[in-house]
Amino acid sequence: MRKSLNFIKSTIVSVTVTTLLLVLVSCNTSQKEKETTFDKIAAKEAIAKENKIFTDAFNKGDSIGAAMTYATDAKFMPSNQKAVSGRKNIQTTIAGYIKAGEINLSIKPVEVWGDEMMLTVEEEWSMTDKDGKEVDRGKALELWKMEDGKWKLFRDCFNSDLPCMPPPPSK
Repeated sequence: MRKSLNFIKSTIVSVTVTTLLLVLVSCNTSQKEKETTFDKIAAKEAIAKENKIFTDAFNKGDSIGAAMTYATDAKFMPSNQKAVSGRKNIQTTIAGYIKAGEINLSIKPVEVWGDEMMLTVEEEWSMTDKDGKEVDRGKALELWKMEDGKWKLFRDCFNSDLPCMPPPPSK
């Protein structure tokens, strides 16, 4: 009887250990497969394409087209201004930039981190006037998320590389 109980105990332990090992291996394998299936180069190219859509719209004075590159729950965080939430409010803010003067915007992704659902993108940008003279340049860190099968700006935070303007003289 004792040998029978020992046999049953050792069988249960063996089955349990084997099951745990199989679960651990399968979890590890699926994580590795997930990591290898995400293509950061393709993601960076997709972001560059969306940036082109944004800059083409912006440079043509189309604030609606530019705002459509943002997620519905996006936040736009320009330097020296309060953050703006939501696509409609972002569109209004972009329209203000467009109305401020004829400028040409260019954006270049530098580095991309993330996965198939959310990306962090480091970018460089520059603005030139109608004569091609650079009027501003800077950098950005943005979060992009997958929405309706496309990468959309989720958080947009940027600032200038140029020195701040001095305050107006006091009276």
